[in-house]
Amino acid sequence: MPRISTTERVLRFFGLPLVRLIYCVRSVGTERLPEGGFLLLPNHITWVDALILIVACPRPIRFVIDQGYYENRFLHPVLAAIGCIPITSRRVKDAMRRAAEKIREGEIVCLFPEGELSRSGTLLRLRRGYEVIARQAEGPVVPVWLDQLWGSIFSHHGGRFFTKWPQHFPYPATVEFGHPLSPHDADIATVREQLLKLGESCYSRRPAVREHLGHAAVRGLARHPFRTAVIDGMDQSELSRGKLLGVAAVLSRYLRKNFPDERVGIVLPASKGSVVANLAVVLAGKVPVGLNFTSGRAALERAQEIAGLKVAISANAFSKRLTDYPWPEQVVQLDELLPA
Repeated sequence: MPRISTTERVLRFFGLPLVRLIYCVRSVGTERLPEGGFLLLPNHITWVDALILIVACPRPIRFVIDQGYYENRFLHPVLAAIGCIPITSRRVKDAMRRAAEKIREGEIVCLFPEGELSRSGTLLRLRRGYEVIARQAEGPVVPVWLDQLWGSIFSHHGGRFFTKWPQHFPYPATVEFGHPLSPHDADIATVREQLLKLGESCYSRRPAVREHLGHAAVRGLARHPFRTAVIDGMDQSELSRGKLLGVAAVLSRYLRKNFPDERVGIVLPASKGSVVANLAVVLAGKVPVGLNFTSGRAALERAQEIAGLKVAISANAFSKRLTDYPWPEQVVQLDELLPA
């Protein structure tokens, strides 16, 4: 195993606790990391992604970074001490050769395959340079996903860096390491697919996803009740967050009191009425089932049979136009129950 210099040990001893004060980093999948050298390929969300990875990974990482940052007089002593590999457009091959050598020596080398910081929070196009390093090193490639960092002050959330107040302190972050890929299997399509799968896995672990959708909706709508929630494209009318929540709450109580069914069909076009209906069903503790009224009668009958639908929500002005629709036993007409 490669030796760590005394300077690097000192930097890690004092620096890592400081990072942990600011970020609460959760590592997932560290047991998947190979024992020898390998190439680490993360998504790139913030200016401090490298620090997050250093905290999350149980072993030191050698980062491939732009030579302009490497030669910065304030950053250079630290970057050199932790073994960063500078890269410039004029000496790409030299940097790739050094990175491959480090991997063969048993080191972890990290390269951000997007080549730039995401300004949208989404995964950008991957560049092929990492493929050259992986094949020269003949070492495994490990994709890794950094999650929950979009929105932090070091991300471009809101169209700007740095000039934002922290939303949390310490700021939560999840880092999930993927399964190793052989250098010959780590093409752009495969690595991108693996990164997106890791992103999906991380997202499913977020506390907000485990929360009841109705509770989250109530909290979000109540936070700014006078802001516009819906603009109806059919008549250009607007519905505020507070009014949407109030109307949906009234309808939810009616549904809960009169219909014991677990599922409720929604037969409405895209409109403020359909938003109210869906939210009301969720608040009532039931499952909304959106039905495509343009499908044929046989398909709709089959869908309603599979879902066990006995009640649906619609509106008179709309339902009268559906002359051949196989309506369930009971239909709640929004314009009768909640007149405009």
